[in-house]
Amino acid sequence: MAERLLTLATFNFKDGGWSRRHGDHRNLPLLADVAGQVPAVDVLFLQEGRAFRADGQALRFRAEELLAGSGLRSFLTRSLHGLLDAVVFLRCPPFVPVRHYTPDLPDVYHDQIGLVHANLPGLDRPVRFSSVQWAHWNGNVRLDQALRLTRHAAPGVPAVIAGDFNSLWPDCPAHPPEFEPDWAALPPHKRLHKTLPPGQRPDGRLASDRRALTVLSEAGFVSAGCAAGDITVTVSAAADCGQGARIDHIVLSPWLAHAIVPGSYRVHAGDVADPASDHRMVSVRLDLGQLG
Repeated sequence: MAERLLTLATFNFKDGGWSRRHGDHRNLPLLADVAGQVPAVDVLFLQEGRAFRADGQALRFRAEELLAGSGLRSFLTRSLHGLLDAVVFLRCPPFVPVRHYTPDLPDVYHDQIGLVHANLPGLDRPVRFSSVQWAHWNGNVRLDQALRLTRHAAPGVPAVIAGDFNSLWPDCPAHPPEFEPDWAALPPHKRLHKTLPPGQRPDGRLASDRRALTVLSEAGFVSAGCAAGDITVTVSAAADCGQGARIDHIVLSPWLAHAIVPGSYRVHAGDVADPASDHRMVSVRLDLGQLG
């Protein structure tokens, strides 16, 4: 198969552009600026779509309008944790959406919630996409969320799960000693959010709770960042009292991971991203021609 490139990006857009100071969504136009860091993005995974369901989903359609130059169409999934919904934007065409499983629909199983299935010319099976924002406050909740997704790593399944996992990947090669954040630098009421619970810590020390992403890794999923050997932090310096880590991931099923273009993984920081969120946009390119 000839070279066929596809660009994926994920972005946790803080409060969906909501300005706490002014009490409105005046920061929403920043979405176009941030997305512009990744030219011709084909799939954009967005988290924290605050109030995107309100008023007939007006904000979701406004976000589509802001990204209209990219030809992106949005699919919103109600969050199970509150107001901050997740959105998948697909460039249509070439994608042809065929299913979107939302939790309010009948007969939707636990491992289908949030999935968008879309056909793509040249592939003989639909690709599955899900934008996720896992619980920041509890590793057991994240573990439950991971266990819902393992079947999408089955042989021959093309699936991409991307977003804010609030967890570190377990097995990136050549981790430097400073890769483990100094969780003790956080105030006591925040130290347990991303660390192992008492009784499960090696030597009694605070250590990152990687159980949930270990489940995905052992199921066969591949982190695009780990495949690139890139452990660049995906949050701003102010996040977690300066102890932020790479918690935003683009995760691919084993079958689709063969299409990752070497050297294409990026964490986009700088003046454009900082006003919009405390997270960075992350992107990677796939060459579907490598799938055979």
